[in-house]
Amino acid sequence: MSDDKNLKPVPVRKRTAARLGAIQVNYEIGMTDKNLKDAMTQFLTHYASDVASEMDVKKIDEGHFNELSALMLDKQTELDELISQRLEDGWSIDRLARHELSTLRAAIAELKFMPHIPAKAIISEYASLTDAYQGDVKFVNAIIDRISRKLRIVEMS
Repeated sequence: MSDDKNLKPVPVRKRTAARLGAIQVNYEIGMTDKNLKDAMTQFLTHYASDVASEMDVKKIDEGHFNELSALMLDKQTELDELISQRLEDGWSIDRLARHELSTLRAAIAELKFMPHIPAKAIISEYASLTDAYQGDVKFVNAIIDRISRKLRIVEMS
């Protein structure tokens, strides 16, 4: 019974699955130069059901997946500039692990272009996703937090 208290509502898990998919698509595009439409179609056809199953939902939130995946690619230069501005001296975007860069792009896209999603929820979700990828959670969390304080001044004060 105590496990029930730790379960997230289904819509949250569907959005988490969509985020994971968008990160994977962005990673794939960066590694293979595949176009967005093909990468998204391939993910939805071959992998989305597995991700949904892992999240205990019937389907991922395809609307969020589509919007986030497109934003990550369409706004990549802007997102990368925001990330670069918040890196410590001696760091450049080229030094970041690809999966961490994809995670940062997704989080920053949501912070900048999806104001209806609370900043603290975005920070928490992407810290969890970074942990799932065995990324540097403290590093990714710090960058997202710094950027959220710039983009969501009122909300984060």
